[in-house]
Amino acid sequence: MFQRIAPALLCCLLIPAACDEEKKITEPPFEQDPTKITLHGACEAEFRLGGFKVQMNEDMGYTAVDGEVFDGIVPGRVPEVIQTEGDCRLLKSRRLFCDPACNSGFTCGFEETCIPMPLKQDLGTVVIRGLVERLALKALQPGNSYSYNQLQHPGFEVDHVIQLRATTGYLGPFELYGVGVSQLVPTTSAWTLSKGENLVIEWTPPPEDAKSRIYLEINIDQHGLTPLVLSCNLPDTGAATIPSAIIDGLMDAGVTGYPAGSVTRRTEDSLTVPQGCMEFFVTSWRSMTVNVVGHTPCTNPGDCTPPEVCDMMIQQCYTPCDGPEDCTPPATCNAENKCE
Repeated sequence: MFQRIAPALLCCLLIPAACDEEKKITEPPFEQDPTKITLHGACEAEFRLGGFKVQMNEDMGYTAVDGEVFDGIVPGRVPEVIQTEGDCRLLKSRRLFCDPACNSGFTCGFEETCIPMPLKQDLGTVVIRGLVERLALKALQPGNSYSYNQLQHPGFEVDHVIQLRATTGYLGPFELYGVGVSQLVPTTSAWTLSKGENLVIEWTPPPEDAKSRIYLEINIDQHGLTPLVLSCNLPDTGAATIPSAIIDGLMDAGVTGYPAGSVTRRTEDSLTVPQGCMEFFVTSWRSMTVNVVGHTPCTNPGDCTPPEVCDMMIQQCYTPCDGPEDCTPPATCNAENKCE
């Protein structure tokens, strides 16, 4: 006996694209006017469970989607705030120590006692609309992460509303929003840090009434035990001044290796749930060259100008000393002929 197949199902079997169109039609509409949506900003680090990011990588020329959400706060991911100046902060990675050491499946908590390690969760099928194509992403196993890197580039249009939505899974139904940002174009390819001087950065401003912000990070102590990271979350106006006080704090903490920086134009939305906070960013990202006055990075002796030599352990040129008189007090000349 033949079983009758419903017309809609038959359509899906014969023309899969039509089935996808049917899914789109049955999905609830979402706000298309960027002036009418409310973005709730980024999560505070001490409450961040994770989130999703649509990133236009301007260095490599691709757009990708990534996401992960934990069932609790990972203590090691919450940095210590060392200094704050306006919209900028100096952050230090936590060095939590538990004695005895934690067993597998546990991690050292803020109170330096072992707690269960938070795990990434399955949020069900996460649908993203408003990009150049509709995406329906399922958690990748093992690990419950989300990723998609097959979007054409750029992956979204400027000022288009982008919705991230799920109806089942660990958090249940939720919606987060972003807006397609314009390509980030800094006016210089490098930032130069100098003690006692502000750092002025400039970039091409976005369209009027854009909802984007500028987020930057600078790390100049690549080989330090507890390096600091300078992070700023700035209004997207086209220019900003990073105060000399926080530049000095960063440099005083140490300079080793090859300094690195990045700058991102992004919209920021977040959702607070009982477990913490998850966020959604739509971004245009670039890496930046960072120069530090008085510091020359190196990987071999040829990178240094004599009489300087290369300390390849910390990738830094230095001038050897012969005695205490060659060093600026309170530094003295050690057995390795370095002022410390």
